Amino acid sequence: MQLWTREHFLQLIPTVAVMIIIALILNRFIGKKPLRVRMIPFQILAVVLFLSEVAKQCLSFKEGYTLYHIPLHVCSLFIFLIPTMAFYNGKYSDTVRTIACSVAVALMLFMTVYPNLIYSSGNILRFFERFWDFHTVFFHNVVIFEFILIVVLRLHHGGEKSYLKPMLIFASCYAVIAASMAQILKTNFSNFYTCNVGPVADFVESVKGSIGYAAGQTIYVIILAILHVAFFAGSYFLYRVVDKLNVKLRGRGEK
Repeated sequence: MQLWTREHFLQLIPTVAVMIIIALILNRFIGKKPLRVRMIPFQILAVVLFLSEVAKQCLSFKEGYTLYHIPLHVCSLFIFLIPTMAFYNGKYSDTVRTIACSVAVALMLFMTVYPNLIYSSGNILRFFERFWDFHTVFFHNVVIFEFILIVVLRLHHGGEKSYLKPMLIFASCYAVIAASMAQILKTNFSNFYTCNVGPVADFVESVKGSIGYAAGQTIYVIILAILHVAFFAGSYFLYRVVDKLNVKLRGRGEK
């Protein structure tokens, strides 16, 4: 279970550094502008992110569709959350933005601790060779850039209102849908069908061998669903900390 590889160090750290520099430059020029202006870079990247997924889906259909490409992974949520945050200004915009920011924190946490689980060193090495590897690395790095823009350009402030309930509802709905479809399609959406973490996978298989596949798989899926909801909730609270710290250090900016 290798958390970081040489390729991740060489690709991820310089890339994030460049993203931060670009975000700071943007902040220098538009940091004091109204929110609608500060949102423009975020909106452009949201469109790019969405179009990259459209290209992925089209190519998959062209080559003979792969079920794993169905957007039911945790990171697939950004296909919907990021564009919605970028362009939706209705009644529930603060709820949507808080959920989007919280899920982005979840990705940032994984990319900090265990980037090899998000995409492999092979994806990085084949970045210029295969579209699938390019998309995997590109997609997740765009999301990272989006979160950096959220923080540096102060694109959202959650305030004092609690959004934990909608966060839990959202996470629970995702877990039920992804877990159910993983079993129906026998496809590993967000590890709901099989576990990618070696030691855990070995333990799960030993449990299935003891109590039977059906019972073992059911217990595994239920525990994983609970962990998903708990992780999303933890990411929400972590985002609250980041948000409040950002407000304290930088100010809320103009709304």
